[in-house]
This record gives sequence, C-alpha cells and structure tokens, in this order.
Amino acid sequence: MRKLLFGLFLSAASLTAPAQTVGVALNANTRDTVGVFTKVDVEADYPGGLPAWKQFLYSNLNPDPIASALPKKTKYFEQTARVQFIVCSDGTVCNVKVLNDVLPAVRREAERVIRQSGTWVPAEQNGRKVKAYRTQPITFVITD
Repeated sequence: MRKLLFGLFLSAASLTAPAQTVGVALNANTRDTVGVFTKVDVEADYPGGLPAWKQFLYSNLNPDPIASALPKKTKYFEQTARVQFIVCSDGTVCNVKVLNDVLPAVRREAERVIRQSGTWVPAEQNGRKVKAYRTQPITFVITD
C-alpha cells in the first residue's frame, strides 16, 4: 500500500511576490487583476495565522487522485506546485493558478485546495484593505 506524505514549504519569502502594485483598483472586489498588489504594508493572512493554514492544508489535501494517476510501479514521486492566487479586499480567494509545469492531477488538487480555503484576512496598504497576490508552494511526496 502506498504511503503519502505532504511537504509544505512555508516561509515568508515563498508566500509573497517581490514587486509593487499592478495598477489602480477600479473596484476593490472585482475578480480581475486590475489594482492587485504584489507588495503591501500588511500581507493577507489565513484566519488563525500560519499554524491554522498548515492545519487546513494537511487536513484538506487529497493525494488519492495523484496516486491514481501514477504508474503502478512508481516507488517514489515528488512534485511541487507553486500556486498563485489573489486574496480580494473582502477576503475571498480568486484567480487561482499553478505557475509551474506539474502533472495535471497535481495541478487540479493544488488549485482545488486553495479555492476551498474560505475567507482570508485581506492585505492592507496605507490602512486600506486591498487585493493582493499570494504564492503557496505545495509539495506532494508519494512513497511505496
């Protein structure tokens, strides 16, 4: 029977993108990328902080579709999906996408769990809640 392990590489550098604003927001809650910040005064955060975010990921990631997509003789598999998403000014998550080339099953599972993450505490810039990018690496390790 296959044993599944997840590695989550969580660090301040991996959760943010190093840049400035993309533009001026026409409407702070729109699902487009106009006015999305990549560098803010206060980063968007999962309710409960990093411990709650790690617990959410460990509890909600489902490796079964990935394991099913692998050849039966696979003894070891490791792949990291770098997932970028926007936390809107109302805390909702949108524009979820994997940035790197991974197996389709890895992409689907990584995007699914981020979409399912619920409402976040939005980022702040100059005391206002703003839309901001987040990037989350998720590493799937499957061993036999």
